[in-house]
Amino acid sequence: MSSMLRVRGLRKHFGAVEVVKGVDLDVAAGEVVVIIGPSGSGKSTFIRCLNSLEEPSAGEVLIAGGGNAQAGDRKALARLREEVGMVFQDYTLFPHMSVLANMMLAPVKLGRMGKREARDTALALLQRVGLAHKAEDYPAQLSGGQQQRVAIVRALAMKPKLLLFDEPTSALDPETVNEVLNVMKELAAEGMTMVVVTHEMGFAREVADRVVFFDAGRIVESGPPAQLFGAPREARTQQFLGKVMG
Repeated sequence: MSSMLRVRGLRKHFGAVEVVKGVDLDVAAGEVVVIIGPSGSGKSTFIRCLNSLEEPSAGEVLIAGGGNAQAGDRKALARLREEVGMVFQDYTLFPHMSVLANMMLAPVKLGRMGKREARDTALALLQRVGLAHKAEDYPAQLSGGQQQRVAIVRALAMKPKLLLFDEPTSALDPETVNEVLNVMKELAAEGMTMVVVTHEMGFAREVADRVVFFDAGRIVESGPPAQLFGAPREARTQQFLGKVMG
């Protein structure tokens, strides 16, 4: 499989504190990589650097066919953002806009689509996740699970090459978590390239092609779910899984 994402020497400082410490990562086209690790380990900062929401302090990010974005090259980092979709834990829908308007905004504003095409695309995507009947509603009228499903298809409306998820279920009521995970499973089955930061170990076991354990700003180890969960090599991984898996 060809490489969709290539990260080399990625670092991120906040003042004197280095949060991401020289990370290398390759993700193949169609691969689902799930990043796990303790809170405060830098994994969310790392994933935000992948589409330049956080500007890397050093290193480079390469998206296949989308150019090479190096730390400090703001124009390249801005172009990178257009190739990468992002789903956050807090939905980030504009509260004063309808669901449909939220979905149409970026494709039209960035010149990817005209209004008619953007509307048709948005309605088709909402139909896909069972929310076409909510197109004219406002975010406050939706449940958390519904808002997050809208956030996912809003990212898809830009036709990204890579889709990033930063703990997409952490703000949800337990009863609505599966609504979102099921959409993500469908995307994985269809071959979407995905990098997912999550605490949902069941999802990681079932859907990931590769699980990455992140701690203290570094990748400690990675491997197929069966290997990483069943026979982790590193003592730190064993310690973490021992706590979270009981």
